[in-house]
Amino acid sequence: MLLEDVRTVLVVVAHCDDAEWMFGGTVARLVGQGAVVDYVVTTDGSSGGVDLDVSDAELAATRAHEQREAARVLGVRDVTFLGFHNDELTVTVALKRAIVREIRRTRPDLVLTLTPYRAMDAPMGWNHADHIATGEATLQAVYPEALMPRIHPGLLDEGLEPHEADEVWVPALADADRYVDVSAVVETKMDAVWCHRSQNGEANGDRGWMFAHHIAPPMVEAGDRIGVRHAERFRRVRVRG
Repeated sequence: MLLEDVRTVLVVVAHCDDAEWMFGGTVARLVGQGAVVDYVVTTDGSSGGVDLDVSDAELAATRAHEQREAARVLGVRDVTFLGFHNDELTVTVALKRAIVREIRRTRPDLVLTLTPYRAMDAPMGWNHADHIATGEATLQAVYPEALMPRIHPGLLDEGLEPHEADEVWVPALADADRYVDVSAVVETKMDAVWCHRSQNGEANGDRGWMFAHHIAPPMVEAGDRIGVRHAERFRRVRVRG
């Protein structure tokens, strides 16, 4: 599947801000070509902060607000929060059912999700256990669970018929086989990342520092491989064939 062929997309991530960091440029390009993009965030984000005077509920609400702002910047249609507790996510029937529900509801051609295994050549933040669980649960939800009517039969009572996506793309490094030129939309990606103010404390309000030290380097490295200024890269998983 080429980027230009994609019409409907479901992005399934673990935390508010994962989508923007991992593939915000690709989302911006997809929306720009007319694709409909929806988000699913599996956890509540309630442990993603260091100020212990802020309650879990307050932090979760702040992060959800920031995620909606970032989604609006990118042109994402809708954000669904599944609300599983941050830093405790495992692959469960409940998690898979919730993802299947969103697959059947939004009926994507393409699913973007997180890498379902520990990549030893990646930074530790890439390998967060919530990321791995979200990626694996999403792959199981895509196949076979979203397309088999006897799995999660209660979803049929909700009017959610089986659906088969065409492909799943996960972020990749050395094993990437799909590169997306995002040179024209890097500022849009950065605008979206910058919405996550509660998570950007390391930058001390310096957007340029954040871009130069965290956002640009992996895109520049990927871009060098295909002869463009900035790129995002993925491993493509075909559902059939």
